[in-house]
Amino acid sequence: MDITHSVSAVRTWTSSSSLRQWVWRGIIAVMAAFIIWDLVMRFMDGPTITFFFPRLFLWLFIGCMRILVWSTFKALHDLRWKLAFVLLVALGTTIILVGPTDSFPFRAPGQDVTVNERTKPLKPISANVLGFEVRPASLDNWIDAKVAWMVAEWRGHFQTLRNSLLKALVPLEKGLISMPWWLFIGSTTLISWRLSGYKIALIALIGLTSIGLFGLWDNAMRTMAVVGTATAMSVGLAIPVGILMSKSDRLQSTMRPILDLMQVMPAFVYLIPAIYFLGLGKVPAVMATMIYAVPPAMRLTNLGIRLVSPELIEAAKAFGTTPWQLLVKIELPLARPTIMAGVNQTIMMSLAMVVVASMVGAKGLGADVLAGIAQLEFGRGLLGGIGIVVLAIIIDRTSQGLAKDPRSKRSS
Repeated sequence: MDITHSVSAVRTWTSSSSLRQWVWRGIIAVMAAFIIWDLVMRFMDGPTITFFFPRLFLWLFIGCMRILVWSTFKALHDLRWKLAFVLLVALGTTIILVGPTDSFPFRAPGQDVTVNERTKPLKPISANVLGFEVRPASLDNWIDAKVAWMVAEWRGHFQTLRNSLLKALVPLEKGLISMPWWLFIGSTTLISWRLSGYKIALIALIGLTSIGLFGLWDNAMRTMAVVGTATAMSVGLAIPVGILMSKSDRLQSTMRPILDLMQVMPAFVYLIPAIYFLGLGKVPAVMATMIYAVPPAMRLTNLGIRLVSPELIEAAKAFGTTPWQLLVKIELPLARPTIMAGVNQTIMMSLAMVVVASMVGAKGLGADVLAGIAQLEFGRGLLGGIGIVVLAIIIDRTSQGLAKDPRSKRSS
């Protein structure tokens, strides 16, 4: 009798559990359909840079915050902490609906106006001897002619690439600037706490608050937009190519000198073709930053997969795993610390290009440093440099939490 009662109770619980799963699936399907319908309507309203992409970034932000809040709630085991977290989320939601001021009340002297001075390019040295042009290096004639031909023939393709990047970059920058400072600081602090512990969260809170109080908030958000776009493009290119390099020795030997060239070449050299093909502004800055920052992630992805134990790979093959299952379930999880270390280095190298990128019209903290050099304003350049250092420390320490081995427990 007891066994029959237990079996019926288990069946009842299983049926109710499956019913809850179907209810949640239905809710998710309805929400997904509503989001798709909203995005389609925004796409049809007018220019995508004005209507579609801002709404797309909004939904992505809401989804990421929902995942972050839910994972944090599940990680809390004490009921009192769960209740406190729910009250905190409710308070934050109320603040979002009511909202304090969206800008810092203080601004450091000299931060209101940024003067950008343009300089004329230097003419190449040349001489005319008996009707022939003689230059110190004749190879540059051929390079200049080919570049001019490429600009003339492929102008439409470069304009398409430029417009496509601007459609994603401009709404992201506007969204970060218009986002309430308290919401950005709170989100960053919570992410830092979840990934790296309370000490890094405290550093993020103090550092971002200091950036705002010194009047560097808008330029910091512009810098984050450029760095974030360049990092996303770099990682999206580096990880697939790194995986292919780990599977092919021939591809690795081919890519190695190319990556060496990309890392050794001075950063200013990347600006020349970027300006030629894409003009001035944010897009050439993103492309030059991407070229400079992509090698570490590509190299360490290749290295991490190659360092996976051959015995584990042989054991997985013995159990009949497919190449895709071997990559996704064995190699990538074990190589995750090395891959994320490469991503961390890519982010740091993207931040290192901030000042160089400001030379082609990309606004941000680098523009403050550049203006401080041009106008001999030591304080302005120093504050811009400190802002870059603060962002670098926060991003570096937070991203290091992703590089930890998932098999090890976080001590903090």
